[in-house]
Amino acid sequence: MYLVHWPNPKQGRYREAWQALIDAKKWGLIRSIGVCNFLPEHIERLERETGVKPGINQIELHPAFNQQQQRQWHEEQGIVTESWSPLSRAGEVLNDQKLGQIADKYGKTISQVILRWHIQLGAIPIPKSASPERQLENISVFDFSLDENDMKIIDSLTRPDGRINGQDPAEYEEF
Repeated sequence: MYLVHWPNPKQGRYREAWQALIDAKKWGLIRSIGVCNFLPEHIERLERETGVKPGINQIELHPAFNQQQQRQWHEEQGIVTESWSPLSRAGEVLNDQKLGQIADKYGKTISQVILRWHIQLGAIPIPKSASPERQLENISVFDFSLDENDMKIIDSLTRPDGRINGQDPAEYEEF
């Protein structure tokens, strides 16, 4: 899978990058193409100008920034949501009291509860860890389910300013 990493809207050249991925896929060089950090208007432009919509959009998604509207739009468009930084870069979220109570209820770690939340949202979390112990912990999330109330509690942790580094795809330039 190849992804266009940022739309870099000030440069406005993401359509050219997208066309290069379309061509590479047509030539059989890659199997799947998608985007990262694209807003609906960016994706609509890609589809309008190339006729090809991404199958996946990797976006910042974690309890402090649940991106409900973006996820809903993806679902309506048949686009898979992939979560980058699903554990909020292991910041303050891992010390959240509400998340701790939910973790205790299920006999799991806070990280496991958060990753399970992503899965139940229909998103694909991609946690980063170099530790074999953490990697095993991160994949051990398929033997339980969060109930509806716990999902709502986690959703309630979202904040309008919840982005980790304020990287708004409407303005942010990666390079």
